[in-house]
Amino acid sequence: MKKLLYLLMLLCVGMTAFAQEDAPKSSHAARVTEGNQSMNLGVNNAFSVVLPSTDDKTVEKLWKDLMKEYDGKTKSVKKADEQLTENVRISAISGSGTVSVYSLVKEQGDDVTLTAWFDMGSGTFLNSKDYASSSREAESLLQKFSVDVKREMVKRELEDEQKNLKKLEGQLERLVKQKDGLEKDIENYKKRIKEAEDDIVKNIAEQEAAQKMIEEQKTVVGDVSKRLDEIH
Repeated sequence: MKKLLYLLMLLCVGMTAFAQEDAPKSSHAARVTEGNQSMNLGVNNAFSVVLPSTDDKTVEKLWKDLMKEYDGKTKSVKKADEQLTENVRISAISGSGTVSVYSLVKEQGDDVTLTAWFDMGSGTFLNSKDYASSSREAESLLQKFSVDVKREMVKRELEDEQKNLKKLEGQLERLVKQKDGLEKDIENYKKRIKEAEDDIVKNIAEQEAAQKMIEEQKTVVGDVSKRLDEIH
């Protein structure tokens, strides 16, 4: 139960942090790194974030959902490991224009690394040297995404714990019903014992009456036998 309450609190904290656009960075946001990374168009500047305790399928789905919020449709790149979202409208990064986002999701043990390349056009990729403000926004975008992933994983954990709670509650309900059934059995047994005790008292009385009748009948038999002996 304590673990369930903790998960609820953690989920609420994550939702509050993400909802406030101008609020300070969430303590659950992962650190974003920048550097040259190899991709299908060569080696270009990218932004990476390590997402702990998740899986690649979850990250890919949530990333596609995030790109949809910016009118982007994500698809696989032929003969490459990356995915591409073209003509994404992220005004904080591309202003009034659009940007194409290449992404790579790589699972490493229990963690997943998301790497994103922001193609600004004309073969130029987003970097903090030439696009300081936009790079900060890209970093913020990935940090908020890491909170999304964290929230999703905690939400799933919460759902699992709620299922476990329901199982325990069901087990308790069955035990209560079992106890009620046993108590009812005891009452029935007590009733049957009382009836048996009454039957024993009645049986004893009937035995005494039968014994008396036997004694009387023995007397009758003796008298008749004596009369038979007297006949010569």
